[in-house]
Amino acid sequence: MGYFLSMHPRNPYKNPPDFKELALKFPEFRKQAKQTLTGKIEIDFKDAAAVRTLSTVLLKRDFDLDVELPPDRLVPTLPLRLNYLLWIEDLLEFVEPSKKQSIHGIDVGTGACCIYPILAAKKFGWNFTATETDETNYICSTKTLEKNNLQSHVTLKRVTPESMLSGNIDTNLQYDFTMCNPPFFDSDNPSPKSRSEKRPLPMCPRSGGSASASEIAVKGGEVQFVKRLIAESQELKSSIKIFTSMLGHKSSLTPLKIYLKEVGASSCCETEFRQGRTTRWGLAWTYFQTIALDAFQRNSTKPNSKSQPPLNLTITSSQWADNGEFSIGNIMVKIASLLSSLKISLRKLKESKTRKAIEFTAKENTWSNQRRKRREEKRRSADNQQSPDDQPEPKKAKMENGVEHKEPEFCLKGLLLLVETDPNSVTLQMQWLEGGSGRESINQILQYMKNHLFNK
Repeated sequence: MGYFLSMHPRNPYKNPPDFKELALKFPEFRKQAKQTLTGKIEIDFKDAAAVRTLSTVLLKRDFDLDVELPPDRLVPTLPLRLNYLLWIEDLLEFVEPSKKQSIHGIDVGTGACCIYPILAAKKFGWNFTATETDETNYICSTKTLEKNNLQSHVTLKRVTPESMLSGNIDTNLQYDFTMCNPPFFDSDNPSPKSRSEKRPLPMCPRSGGSASASEIAVKGGEVQFVKRLIAESQELKSSIKIFTSMLGHKSSLTPLKIYLKEVGASSCCETEFRQGRTTRWGLAWTYFQTIALDAFQRNSTKPNSKSQPPLNLTITSSQWADNGEFSIGNIMVKIASLLSSLKISLRKLKESKTRKAIEFTAKENTWSNQRRKRREEKRRSADNQQSPDDQPEPKKAKMENGVEHKEPEFCLKGLLLLVETDPNSVTLQMQWLEGGSGRESINQILQYMKNHLFNK
């Protein structure tokens, strides 16, 4: 059952399916299942036919998808595919929390059954443009779409190997993301990449399966494949918000992130997909100055934390009328002044004419209960006018079991982003990174902004 462990918290297969129930419901699965001496029902995950059957019955039971998988093509294991899709859902929620409908993605090399598009159509209602170079995969994917009546959600295109994106999509449309499951291995160097890989030739993951040569190996391996994708992404940077790819080797992340910096990607982030013994990695990048993928990663990789979208405030020119010229620069000056008055330190990040960002750090909470603090300040001022004999004794440190007890240090860190959405409006985004009272501290600071930002 290791095939199903360590997954995205929303993955429906975080709790393994009942193999006994599957064997009773699906005769084809019953033929692959074996009963142990203890009465437990199992399958051999190294057996391609068994894994293929498991995938098809789960697609039918859990998604009402009728799928036939050819025996000589890569078997799509569902936990991994769903981990990838759920990560993209997190990215989209971070970028545009209010957008739930009309999501349009691109699947580069969709495989033998259009697995990502059909799962996303059923689970999320997303639309896809899916491309495929292999004739067998294209024919099987076409049949899958027709059999499940998903042609209105998925546009399937047969393309040439020379191009991944350029010339394959409608540049008049605005796409939300791309995804890609590249060949992991180098066709010119099929030797194992580590001592733990004792396979003499490129093979499918340990969970079993079969595949065509082009599905698992390519000249230069996945690094060169994804570099080609990155190169083409530059030409379409205004048509696609987020580009993503899966990777089979952690060592591929560093050279690809270096290349992304060289070509001018505004931000990128990575993640890890774990499915029992199999680990894969995801890489995402964007050219949109308004999308801070690095902030998404810093937030989502905190222990026991869930990725949460930033808090937003729209500032319009009419609201700003009493504060002088309406510009992103003037707004940032006012914001910086307000934060400094709260004893919050600031650090400038990358900026442009339409985008300004700062990282802020607060060592104490100076923004909440302002009225009470003003009353206390007045009282202390009056007390200071008393004679020394009338001064109250300083508070003593709390003692616990004879040991001085100190309150935990308050240290809040966050990101603030200003984005010019049009000539008459600017969006203020605030993202919690760590410390303080969590996201509630960011909410309190934003409320302070609302109360003071439009005052002269």
